[in-house]
Amino acid sequence: MLIMSVQQLRNHINAALGRYFPDVPVYVSGEKPQAAYFEPGLISATLDRQREGRYLAVYRFGIRYEQGSRLNAENMADGLSEALASMEREGEAFRVIRQAWEAGAEGKGPLFTADFMIYLQTAAVEKVPMGHMTGGERLK
Repeated sequence: MLIMSVQQLRNHINAALGRYFPDVPVYVSGEKPQAAYFEPGLISATLDRQREGRYLAVYRFGIRYEQGSRLNAENMADGLSEALASMEREGEAFRVIRQAWEAGAEGKGPLFTADFMIYLQTAAVEKVPMGHMTGGERLK
């Protein structure tokens, strides 16, 4: 079992968006808001094994700004960067290593992406020592 899950990271992102943009709802599920909103989602995950039980994970999250004006979206790019960077200052166990903003495509709002680097540790599995044979015993 890994120590920090993708769902925990998603919850941190949603909380940071709520703090920095209290007037813009964060869409998670159900009916989509009628006004401008953020829609975060995991785009990709990469796990590199460092040594037994330890991995370097890079999670790329995308945050779409839907139903908002293009000008507002461009102005929000800096605010999104600051919101996600603030998560590190709160003592969490990850770093934002890359951020990017892309203009929206036909029918899709602008996309802000952030790559989060996290060291993951799997829970230690108790090892059962091998039994010892005493003289005169035979294996079956």
